[in-house]
Amino acid sequence: MNIQLAGYNTDIQNGGNTPETLSAAYARISRDSRPISTLRKEAAAEVEKARASNRCIIFDYGHGSVAEHAVFNFDVLDVSRLAAEELQSFRMASFTEKSQRYIRIGEDLVVPPELNRDEEGDYRECASKLFQLYNRIYDSLRSSGLAKDKAKEDARYVLPLATSCQMGMTVNARELELMVRRLSCHPFAEVRMIAARLLELVMEAAPSLFLFLEPTAMDTFAHSLSPVQSSPSDCVVLLDCDDDSKVGSLLIQWSIGSSLDSSIKMWSELDAQSREELFTDAFTGLGIHDSLPRMWEFFSAEFQLVLSATAYAQLKRHRMCSRLVSVYDPILGVTVPASISGAGLEDDLMTGMHEAETAAGTLGKLYPYMLTNAHRRRVVLSMNGRELYHFSRLREDAHAQWDIREIAHIMMSSLREKAPLTFMLTGGKSEVSDLFN
Repeated sequence: MNIQLAGYNTDIQNGGNTPETLSAAYARISRDSRPISTLRKEAAAEVEKARASNRCIIFDYGHGSVAEHAVFNFDVLDVSRLAAEELQSFRMASFTEKSQRYIRIGEDLVVPPELNRDEEGDYRECASKLFQLYNRIYDSLRSSGLAKDKAKEDARYVLPLATSCQMGMTVNARELELMVRRLSCHPFAEVRMIAARLLELVMEAAPSLFLFLEPTAMDTFAHSLSPVQSSPSDCVVLLDCDDDSKVGSLLIQWSIGSSLDSSIKMWSELDAQSREELFTDAFTGLGIHDSLPRMWEFFSAEFQLVLSATAYAQLKRHRMCSRLVSVYDPILGVTVPASISGAGLEDDLMTGMHEAETAAGTLGKLYPYMLTNAHRRRVVLSMNGRELYHFSRLREDAHAQWDIREIAHIMMSSLREKAPLTFMLTGGKSEVSDLFN
């Protein structure tokens, strides 16, 4: 593990080497009538006073939002893909991760600190077999005529979740405090070490902004993933969703100013053509990269998904939604890329999966480290209509990774059936760009 503090925001006009003075100055705006520039200058000149002010406002008064004015950048290297998922589960942060889809992977392995020497030997042996299988499959796919990027994209399904990665992370102090506190009680030592290192780095730079660090019962509960008893027959199930009346009624209310109950009644009395015109008018002027109007946020859809770790790596980037995830479990099966089956390599892949699952069974609670990108988890997902459009634009696009693209297409097809007007312009950028010319 290698984590470095790459940077943080400071007051460039008044000098200083800590973001704490900005937090303290902005906190005073609500109770001090002087210009902000004066407040910043004063805070920068008296750092210890600014720190005392932060502690008072955040701890005594409970106004933690002032910590959001401090923003940190981190280099995060040599952590497992499994641990990376824990970091990236936090909504109010930004991550850019090394992609196994575009970069050829070597035998880059993270060994859990909990393993003793004998256990580590068996662990490394199994991981080495998976890395060798990755190289064999990649070479075979290339020999069969598959392009380099496609070969890397599909060969990676056999890589273990213990494969190391790197990422850039940007996060404000308030979210970082939650991240450190929550990860500090994680069941895996690697994740706890990440939390400790993050805290060590920021305490040197901004000690007054990190005060609530003792894990709570809720922090512990957050790590209790749902178990799996059996695999559902379908990998994508629409559990519940609104229909066109939800957004349609809000469009009426917004356009004429009526009460919502009156708007609902008016919607029920509209004929099909008038309903379509209502939505068409709302879409007028919409560009391919534009977000939908706020009314779409009131539309809600819930899904149950069973998807590979590879597909989940794409889904987890959509943080403006609600997700309940299960453990990774062999009961749910594995996802086999069509290119691997077509090249006659499926038996090799399944042999590797069996060996990985056997090794995982010896690791106790650490078993997910030795499962692979092909292994699956269950996700209960709730998204609003605005985020669903964004999801569709990215994940139904021709450039999207095929696994998540197939899942997105099934999801959106079911929504287009249930609410055809609400989702009349969904689709990947490559599919619907002509509609906006």
